[in-house]
Order: sequence, then structure tokens, then C-alpha cells
Amino acid sequence: MTLLATGPYLTLIEADGVRHEKLRPVRLFPLTDPQHWVALVDENGREAVCIEDLSTLDASQRTLLDAALARRDFVPVIRRVIAIKRATEGHDWHVETDRGQTVFRIETDESIQSLGGTRLVIIDKAGTRYLIPDVASLDRESRRKLERYY
Repeated sequence: MTLLATGPYLTLIEADGVRHEKLRPVRLFPLTDPQHWVALVDENGREAVCIEDLSTLDASQRTLLDAALARRDFVPVIRRVIAIKRATEGHDWHVETDRGQTVFRIETDESIQSLGGTRLVIIDKAGTRYLIPDVASLDRESRRKLERYY
């Protein structure tokens, strides 16, 4: 298997010479197991190949895949909870992330999911995932605002 970068896409050339064009990598378990199970899918979402363990790739292929994944992955990390306010349909969260301050809306408490231990993922109304890697590492005020959710 050989991967090539072709613009924003990847091209996969299988050992028998079969080419798969315009592929995008998708982590199947992006938050719980990001180094395993990456699918390369075409424009219609059909899987061309699934890579079980990224460490099995040689260095150049791994670098190419990591770069493609970095372009695709967007999981802001919440550093501080500034405010959580009740809205007509859910709650508006004002937070500081590793990418700056933002405001988003969650519809229900089910939009906040534990990833085990003190890790949380919050999925906003638009489907964007926000990660809190360790609730205990947040400042006291942020932890207080989160108390009802975990």
C-alpha cells in the first residue's frame, strides 16, 4: 500500500496496482483511540481501506497520513468555562478553547458525554465536538459550572 498526497485528498495505490483517488482519512474512534482504526473513504463515504494501527506504517506514509488527519480533525479543547446560560432550546456555553473564545449551544444534557475518568466531550447543536481532557485540571470556577453535568 502506498499513499500519495493529491491536493486536499489522498491517493491509495494497492500492492496489485489498483488506485483509489480522492480519499479522505476518517478516525473511527477519534477521542478514545486516535492511533488506531483510520478509514480512507472516497467522496461517497465508501471505505477503500481501514488501517488498524498507524504505527504499522513506515515513517513517510505515517507523516503523510498524520498531515491529512490534522487538516481534517477539528476538536477544540476547552481550557475554561466562562458561562453556561439557559436558552429557549438548551444551554449556551461561553468557553475558552485552545483556539480562542467561542459560544455554542447544546440542546440537552445528553450532548455531554463522559469518555471515562474525568474526560468529557461536548457536542454542540452544529455537531462540533469540544473536548475536556481532564475536568480536574480546569480552574475551580469552571469545575463549579460543570458540576451538574458529570
